[in-house]
Amino acid sequence: MNRLKRRADRVTELTRMGKLLAEYGYFVHDDGHREQQFACDLHGPDNKPSARLYGMTNSFHCFACAKSRDVIEFVRDKEQIGFKDAIEILERRLDLPVLAWSDEDDENGEPVDTTAKEIDELSNPGVTYDDSKLRLQTFLDGLTEDRDTTAQDLLKFWEVFDRIDYHVHNDHWDETKGTMAMGALREQVMERLKEVSD
Repeated sequence: MNRLKRRADRVTELTRMGKLLAEYGYFVHDDGHREQQFACDLHGPDNKPSARLYGMTNSFHCFACAKSRDVIEFVRDKEQIGFKDAIEILERRLDLPVLAWSDEDDENGEPVDTTAKEIDELSNPGVTYDDSKLRLQTFLDGLTEDRDTTAQDLLKFWEVFDRIDYHVHNDHWDETKGTMAMGALREQVMERLKEVSD
């Protein structure tokens, strides 16, 4: 199991949908079990309750949106942000510590070695770790928002991104190695997208 999925599972398990909705200003009574109607504004003004909270499954369905949402999907749609950012918001809300890397984390999360071409591109003046991180993060955010890429692939891409950033920020890797790893990950993403489109 990869780390991003473990993070997603953790916030989903620890966040009660009823309480989360109430914190966002929706009129629901969080008793953990009772089904109840409430007005959903995610599709626009809602003059009558169009959504139903299902306490037993920790989710809700809006009939006007024609969409079911868990806690992560709700935060994504409400805040208009990506999957990873929604997890981070929920982690902060719950005051959770950073989830450590585990030996059980998917080894596919390791960045691959960079090619000579990638090293040439990354050796250009002005390319820093922060530049390469921001460039790739923007690219992955776009993929996540487009929703054309499978959740499995997105989780894998974000997993590797997180792992690289974790190693650089905890001084396990220097910034040069982190920059090359970000470049290698971008190449992996592009290759995967090419495979899917062929």
